[in-house]
Amino acid sequence: MNPENEFNDRLIRLPELERIFGVCKRTVRRKAEAGELPPLVRSGGVVGMLESKVKEYFQRLSQPS
Repeated sequence: MNPENEFNDRLIRLPELERIFGVCKRTVRRKAEAGELPPLVRSGGVVGMLESKVKEYFQRLSQPS
């Protein structure tokens, strides 16, 4: 990851993550805890995922195995 992006990385909150992954927030939490999705981050009482980690996740999915 580019060090410049660390400070510009957006925190995607649970309601948006529900839309992105197509599952409810409980499932997002469960899959993140199981390591199936990027880890959840807590910042000032807000829970979400870093946008860069979500992008990396989808890039890995799109790569042929």
